[in-house]
Amino acid sequence: MLAALFAVLTAVYQFVMEHLAAIGTICVLLALVFFLVRFGKRKESPVPVESMARIGSLQKARSGQSNAGISRERPSLARWVRSGEMVTVQGADISSGLFYLGRALSFEDREIDGYAVNPQLSAKSPRPDVAGNSMPYWPSYADVSPAARRAFLDWMSTGRRSTSYGIGHVFLFFYGLEHRLFVERDLASAPELIAEVERLVAVRTDSDSFQGYAKRFLDAARCAAGIPLPIPALSPERTHSSEMDLGVRIHLGRRLSQSRVLLSEDALVWILALQDVYLRTAAVRCFDEFVALWHLRFRAKFPEGFVVETTGSIDVRYQAASGAFSVQVEGPHRAYPDIVKTTISPEPLRQLLQDCTDELDSFSRLLGKRPDARNSVQAALMLPADLLSEIGFEALHQFRARLSEIMGGHGRASSKMRTVLQAANFEVRDKVAPGLADQLSQVLDLVDIAIEPDRRFGSAVPQLDDQVFLFSAPGGGHVDFERLAYRSMKAQVEVAVLAAAADGQTSGDEMSRVIAGIRDGNDLGAIERARLIAFAVTTFNSPPKLSRVMKRLAERSDAEREAIADAALAVVGGSGNVDADDVKFLERLHKSLGLPKERVYSELHRAAPRSDEPVAVSDERREAGIPIPKEAPALPDDDAAGVKIDAVRLARTQRETAAVSELLANIFEEEPVPSEVETPIASGANGASFEGLDRQHTELLEQIELKGSIPKAEFEERARAMKLLPEGALERINDWSFDHFDEPLLEEGDEIVMAPQLRPRLAELRETTT
Repeated sequence: MLAALFAVLTAVYQFVMEHLAAIGTICVLLALVFFLVRFGKRKESPVPVESMARIGSLQKARSGQSNAGISRERPSLARWVRSGEMVTVQGADISSGLFYLGRALSFEDREIDGYAVNPQLSAKSPRPDVAGNSMPYWPSYADVSPAARRAFLDWMSTGRRSTSYGIGHVFLFFYGLEHRLFVERDLASAPELIAEVERLVAVRTDSDSFQGYAKRFLDAARCAAGIPLPIPALSPERTHSSEMDLGVRIHLGRRLSQSRVLLSEDALVWILALQDVYLRTAAVRCFDEFVALWHLRFRAKFPEGFVVETTGSIDVRYQAASGAFSVQVEGPHRAYPDIVKTTISPEPLRQLLQDCTDELDSFSRLLGKRPDARNSVQAALMLPADLLSEIGFEALHQFRARLSEIMGGHGRASSKMRTVLQAANFEVRDKVAPGLADQLSQVLDLVDIAIEPDRRFGSAVPQLDDQVFLFSAPGGGHVDFERLAYRSMKAQVEVAVLAAAADGQTSGDEMSRVIAGIRDGNDLGAIERARLIAFAVTTFNSPPKLSRVMKRLAERSDAEREAIADAALAVVGGSGNVDADDVKFLERLHKSLGLPKERVYSELHRAAPRSDEPVAVSDERREAGIPIPKEAPALPDDDAAGVKIDAVRLARTQRETAAVSELLANIFEEEPVPSEVETPIASGANGASFEGLDRQHTELLEQIELKGSIPKAEFEERARAMKLLPEGALERINDWSFDHFDEPLLEEGDEIVMAPQLRPRLAELRETTT
């Protein structure tokens, strides 16, 4: 058996060796036939529907049927799904369109699969990631989890209406709109894409990041499509962008293409859009008043406008939110001058902005303490007078109307101090402090009403039940109460009142003589006469306290005391009816002056009217006797034809009277008048709102309080602008907070946040700070 097998193998070997070349040729031919068969079968296999669609898209791109933007790119494997077209992706029926369907897009020899919805990628998940917690900051459809894809497709299938889905899903959709408009330049779809983004902006207010990217998209989209951008609205809010707002650039560019001169409104738009300009608390808190004041001051400082020169036109590049591309945006804006490329420094406008803010500091601090006082007469005192006229202050209108009722349309009235304070809505207490009286006078100035007594012009402080006299006068009827003619006449009025009141009563005739003297006074203006008459009326009803006057007499020199005594004697003796009370008053006056009281009788006797008749020294008792012969008639005499006046003596007397009156003006003032009056509200407004914090730290804290939180970058910039170290400022405020609240007030992170539980306590602390 083995011998037979061996014999067969030997025979086969010998056959192969003898026919080796032929066998090799046959094997080569068989292999060639095999490969030809396999290749033929592969060509005949059917093409999948999706691949046919991609091939059709490629053929369409090559034939030039796509947009101009696509013709410059490598043919894309994804196609644009228009609104209303129904497609099914991983079981989700989507009819709202406006996205790319396919594996990837192409841009500048690169494939982009981040926002192409690839139907081959799995979206199976029992728990869709609705919140988008698994999605990164820059989501990509190709890289997110199946759970995130499931949630994204569900959101798309419901028309993108639900706001419960995370913002990552919104960004994933938004990236495709960017590509469609700025890479493929489908300008015909621009209105539809703009409307969709505007809708998302309106409903997705929960994301500041999306709001910022969406605004950039809308501005650039309108530029590309030639759609006018909205005129920028003035706002104290900051965008914290590294570039000037595109809407501002185009608006100002359009203006500069018509004229090189910017007027007030556009100048403010420009200065507020500068990246390094931050409004202080006063301008933010009182923004409406700030804008109105800016217009007033700008017109005064730049009556012809502010001239601007630029070196180039507006050049806009769009950087995609996805980071996938950056492209030049074409449009009509390319013909406008670019305010960013100006050669003129905006420093004069910066300074004007700071000046306007400074003018509003007192008003702002009042509102910080009393937010409800914005439309009050007290607040009106904190605002410039020309600004009040410009904006029309409702509280002043109401105050003026109440005064008109008191004055009855006559332009003057006598009233009680209490009534006028109540008309101004001032808090009425038991006693009127000098500061409150000054504050009332200042408010009356604003409505062109004068009041007397007015402490600012040398009068006493009227109390609640004292009589005051009101009369119409431009600007409140200011006078120079130090002027000699005015002070002299006012002193005569005070002396007349003291003399008239010496016998315990005053008569209408005495008041009439005083008023007649005011009207006849030389070198007095109309407002001065009106104020002096009003002063006389109120002083007759409320004479100055004699005791207070007497206390001040000893401080005068001998010459001054004699001059004062002579003036008082002239007033009393000139009435022609001197009684015991008058004499008693003069005796007391002389005693206070350190002068002999015998001087009273001699001066009264000298001042009494002379007569040729005998002077009665006792009561007459007629007795029979020798009759007294009648006086012979006087002979005619040329010197007796008239009264002879010594002009030199008269002039000297007038000069002495004026000098004495000036001295008396110092004596009979109820209160010394400071050169500069500061009301309680004004003095409180000039200090820091929080005890223990200086002005810079207080202002920094108030800015955070206004908003509740601010970005950390803004906090640092504001701190540096106030010459504070950001970390040191934060630590200083929190140390202060520990001293007052036993816990930190500010929390540090991406934003500086004020502890919400401390905000009411902070407001309460401000109220108690004086």
